[in-house]
Amino acid sequence: MTTLIDLTHLISLSTTPLIIYPGDPLLSVTPHATIPKDGYTVHTIQLGTHTGTHIDSPSHFVHGGRTIDEVPLDQLIGRPLVVDFASSPTKLIERQKIEWEDLESAWGSTSSSNLDDELVTGNYSIFLVNTAWSKLHSPKLQGDVPKFFAHPYFSSSVAQRLLSYPKIQIFGSDTPNPDQTPYDGIGGDSGYPFHEILLGGDRLIVENLANLDQLAAAARTGDQADWIVNVVPLKIEGVDGSPVRAFAHRNWST
Repeated sequence: MTTLIDLTHLISLSTTPLIIYPGDPLLSVTPHATIPKDGYTVHTIQLGTHTGTHIDSPSHFVHGGRTIDEVPLDQLIGRPLVVDFASSPTKLIERQKIEWEDLESAWGSTSSSNLDDELVTGNYSIFLVNTAWSKLHSPKLQGDVPKFFAHPYFSSSVAQRLLSYPKIQIFGSDTPNPDQTPYDGIGGDSGYPFHEILLGGDRLIVENLANLDQLAAAARTGDQADWIVNVVPLKIEGVDGSPVRAFAHRNWST
């Protein structure tokens, strides 16, 4: 029985540069000391706060908003509800705007319960969406970077709806951005309304999650509440986000 699921992409010089948000700092990993020369190994790492699987704190878009070091641990751990488009008859297309009704439909295709009814219970603090786009159009597998960045995105009304559920503290998905990503002059004209609304409501966003299909499948075999998701950022003073090690484990107390 699966008890641990890694939700984090490997940070790698061969693959990570393909999924870095256009214009963000590039990744660099270089030896600083080596065992043959120094008797020990140390590396110098340079990367942006939004590299790989990462979390956005409110200060990413809100002047004076909380920085990542100000986010308490209890907001980074919780029960997830996973909406899985990979198991839904509804398949998303390039740059499709995902509305709340689309999420309800995808949820309803694998569950007998109503999405709103689940969320108002207050049993969940993390709302995750597997669009399946990042696996279907992974640049490291398909070599199509423009296609990867032409991912579906979320309506600002979805962010507004999530704020109506006080227990939901984190929104996360497999895509690199819940808003449209501009690439080669295409997309991004509407700005970043999802970020502005959700982070403006003092919530958190996790992007580039991996293996959400595995978590969704595992949750369907039992109870969604059997699982706990952990999102562990670096505790860096005064910054707007951090790469994370995200993982899910079966709730050992149940």
